[in-house]
Amino acid sequence: MKKQYTAKTVQDAVNNACEELGVTIDELNYEVISETKTLFIKKATIECYTIPMIQEFIESYIRRFISDMGFEIETVSYLQDGRIYCNINTSNNSILIGKAGVILRAINFIVKNAVSNTYKKRYEISIDINGYKEDRYKKVASMARRFGKQVQRTKTDIKLDPMPADERKVMHQELAKFNHVKTESHGEGKNRHMVISYVK
Repeated sequence: MKKQYTAKTVQDAVNNACEELGVTIDELNYEVISETKTLFIKKATIECYTIPMIQEFIESYIRRFISDMGFEIETVSYLQDGRIYCNINTSNNSILIGKAGVILRAINFIVKNAVSNTYKKRYEISIDINGYKEDRYKKVASMARRFGKQVQRTKTDIKLDPMPADERKVMHQELAKFNHVKTESHGEGKNRHMVISYVK
């Protein structure tokens, strides 16, 4: 979802876009589609979008493809720390989350690709269903603290089972708070896992 604006100059088109969309120039992402400068004609066209337009695109995209699957759905999105969050609530959350969140991760992958293809830029996006990921991250952080204390106490390495990249990131961040503890990821694809080590 992008909008086009045409004016005599690029700057005029940008100003018109900012005024209509209620944003500053810094908040407007745009590219010049065409610019004509002749003796008789001055005309420039830009194509632009804003973060709220991306949020609207994400919500609309999710509602469309989940509704097509026969589910009733509500969505809410917001921007925090440069990341776009979208929380979904449906008539059957557990099916869309899937075992260990596998379907939810697929939804995240599909939506991120749709946004990248539409806006030709990668954005940090997180799709959640009824707070599942938030609850899961809390459990992962608690598990990380437990492992961190264990490694500090026993001074022996712990090799964890493979886990998704977003959960490994939570682990890394939580264990970074521990003294004498180091984390590393090993393996490729589905076999990528974390090793927690003791360091002097």
